[in-house]
Amino acid sequence: MPKKEVSLRIPESLRKVKTILGVFSAKGGVGKSEIALNLALSLKSKGYSTGLVDADIYGPSQPLLLDASSGELEVKDKELLSPVVKEGIKFISMGLIAKERMPVIWRGPMVSGAVMQLLSQTDWQDLDFLIIDTPPGTGDVQLTLLQRMPLNAAIVVTTPQKVSVSDTRKGIEMINKLDVPILGLVENMSFFQPTDTEKKYYLFGKGGGAELAKEYSLDLFSEIPLTEKEDFSILYEKENYRKLFDDLSKKVLDKLKSSNKKMNQIIPQITE
Repeated sequence: MPKKEVSLRIPESLRKVKTILGVFSAKGGVGKSEIALNLALSLKSKGYSTGLVDADIYGPSQPLLLDASSGELEVKDKELLSPVVKEGIKFISMGLIAKERMPVIWRGPMVSGAVMQLLSQTDWQDLDFLIIDTPPGTGDVQLTLLQRMPLNAAIVVTTPQKVSVSDTRKGIEMINKLDVPILGLVENMSFFQPTDTEKKYYLFGKGGGAELAKEYSLDLFSEIPLTEKEDFSILYEKENYRKLFDDLSKKVLDKLKSSNKKMNQIIPQITE
């Protein structure tokens, strides 16, 4: 598998974006969309201008999590989409374009093309961070993002389950082969703790994230507990989770600062 080319053709719409982070997991159902969203919200709360791309064409989650609809989407100059702004972050998703009950029945190349269009034909303007919530798997979309997008780094999400760890391992191997630095690992659904007790229940096993982090010499950034929800409320809105994601975003920022991959080596910046 070829490594990412040193020279990339950077879409004009991304040239004012300082840092692009991909949130990956080859396993579906690990809560990657919630991690990506809450990381974006935490970065925004720290004063960073932040955008979010829902790159899951078949099953976009962000419009539901952010309570957004297609009626909020605007086209600028007949070419660029204006990202929808929710909770102070800019975001775009195929879920804002496709009809809610209409499945997207496309082959791989069409899906990859749609993801590229979402990224390159959205009027992002100046952003400190653009978070890409990637779909599960190790196929065309993931390869397109890793090879054709100027990703600064990736964050990997897993659960403690053995099946999840096994699939996520394949995702890590893919990212490593494409020479994109992995900042760290997040273990989601680590345990469940009822509000009326100190006892923790490890419903999906224990230690899978730590095992994977040790195997690949990665930092285990966070162990996010499973939470009971009555609706699709954002985790970051809950005080006990806010600290977890603020700690996660701090670790991401610290890791980026110490990384050898400087932004000006990847995206040529435009100053006006």
